[in-house]
Amino acid sequence: MQDKSKQNPGNFNPTGNLGLLFNKAKLHNRYNEELIKELPPELSGLSLGLVENQKAFLVAKNPSVAYRANKQKSKLLSILKKINGLSEVKSVSIKVDEKNTS
Repeated sequence: MQDKSKQNPGNFNPTGNLGLLFNKAKLHNRYNEELIKELPPELSGLSLGLVENQKAFLVAKNPSVAYRANKQKSKLLSILKKINGLSEVKSVSIKVDEKNTS
């Protein structure tokens, strides 16, 4: 009989290092969803790339969004600090997604 828990990826609960990676990915997705909800319309092309050592890296879909975001770093930092789990972030870095720009 086939294990039904492996048919739905939402029910898949790996253990060990893979389990830690899955939990980290789920947490990142939640942070990103909350960030996107809080962003003003002029910054709608931003997403959370990485949070490491009290620094958040945001990814802009194009250079114009990155330019606007760089002008509003303090606002972005305050938005990030409001998100439960990201209150320790002290700086923001904005990068352009080179794969999507041509």
